[in-house]
Amino acid sequence: MKRIIFLAIIILFGSCSDKGAVDRPKNLVPKEKMVELIKELVKLEAHIKIKYPSVAQFHKVMIKSGDSLFSSHKVTAEEFDSSMDYYGMNQQEMKDIYSEALDKLNQELGALQSEK
Repeated sequence: MKRIIFLAIIILFGSCSDKGAVDRPKNLVPKEKMVELIKELVKLEAHIKIKYPSVAQFHKVMIKSGDSLFSSHKVTAEEFDSSMDYYGMNQQEMKDIYSEALDKLNQELGALQSEK
């Protein structure tokens, strides 16, 4: 599980590129909600990767499931994407978001392990 989380964070950090200045989106997703969305997306991705090892299936299911997750948090995929672009322009803010999401995932994992 820790490898999956670490890999997801590396991929997401690696996908941040210098696109120039990004204006603050009108519907910027607050940092707290971004932390929660990223945490849930990591868990969702890990579950789907295990259940659907085929890339074609994984891609389709991930898009539908991601849209469902966004909908449950009253955020559109476009709002999430533009917020990621905005936060991605400030590496420290993005690092803080991912660190907090990782901390919450580790807390959940610790709670699950202590239940065993």
